[in-house]
Amino acid sequence: MKTKVQKIALVGNHARWVYQFRLGLLKKLKELGLKVVVLANPDPFEQKLQKEGIDFEPIHINFYGNNPLQDLRLALQLFRLYRKHRFDHIIHFTIKPNIFGGLAARFAGIPSFAVVTGLGHVMNEKNPPSSRIGRFLYKVTLGLHKKVIVLNEQDAEDLIGRHMVKPGRLELLPGEGVDTQFYRPLSDKKMRDYPAFLFSGRLIRDKGIFEFVEAARIIKARYPETRFRILGMLDPLGIHSLPVSTLQEWVRQGWIEYIGETVDVRPYVAKADCLVLPSYYREGMSRVLMEAASMETPIITTRQPGCQEMVDDGRTGLLCQSRNPQDLAEKMEQFIRLDKIDRLIMGKNARIKMQREFEERFIIQRYLDLLSETLNLQLPNTVSSLIK
Repeated sequence: MKTKVQKIALVGNHARWVYQFRLGLLKKLKELGLKVVVLANPDPFEQKLQKEGIDFEPIHINFYGNNPLQDLRLALQLFRLYRKHRFDHIIHFTIKPNIFGGLAARFAGIPSFAVVTGLGHVMNEKNPPSSRIGRFLYKVTLGLHKKVIVLNEQDAEDLIGRHMVKPGRLELLPGEGVDTQFYRPLSDKKMRDYPAFLFSGRLIRDKGIFEFVEAARIIKARYPETRFRILGMLDPLGIHSLPVSTLQEWVRQGWIEYIGETVDVRPYVAKADCLVLPSYYREGMSRVLMEAASMETPIITTRQPGCQEMVDDGRTGLLCQSRNPQDLAEKMEQFIRLDKIDRLIMGKNARIKMQREFEERFIIQRYLDLLSETLNLQLPNTVSSLIK
């Protein structure tokens, strides 16, 4: 008798982010014989997923909006797709799939996980209306999932402390992990007197882009040969996005160079002496910091959940205060004044930390274990050997 092929869905905001952050998990699930379907907003990465043998279902998620009618339509759309495909398991990523996908999965009678990839604006007390709504919806819907997966300890404490999740349903993973073979050093760092600092990330206020540029302005006055580059996506629809005119003015003043947006950050990280992310956004676990550290690039970031875990302060990088460009500038100057050999050692220590604590294959193993135990997924006894 032919064994029924089990179907699993991964639901996210955009095809791009699912491909870039979760391709390793998708490929491993497919390798284990599951039918894998991604549901997300369509973009050019839809074709990349399909080339990997992953099916794709387009959905419409208004990532920024708080229109209840649009959100209701999303829940209904997901419910219909869940019933159509008769998935055996569903994994949701990010806030709207977690909330409205959780509702749809419960009504469709399909077990699901919610992966909280950072609490973002949900814990932002300076934006009380949307924050309160987000916290209320999480409190109502997270309990609908079999498991709630968080990516840092602070998020776990907040969700339990606010009674949004029962401790027994919560699982803590150290981020999404990083493929340290893909993100490996492309060449030895050049022994420059004046290092090049790189900001990489979405160009939104909460990622610390204004603090980065103000710190660059301070450092440029003292060390004019130092270079500051920005790599990232402008997002004109976002409520906290950097205005294009502001970016153009920064370039005109000579404070920074804007590289633009790229799919593959490796060539730019390889040319940087230090990656800087002065974020005060509630990250899950910053992927860009993992990628840079894995490439032996020291990092400067904030004492913020999802960022501070990436750094052994003074050994693999430096920690700074959030929303404080003066303190950030002091940490940049501290890095500039390091002996060149010490900078190289700091980068090598950063890679070792990624290999020991954040290797992607360890994270994939945890996902497989959870799927097997919680959702009764029939995995072969050789799972551990498959991911070595």
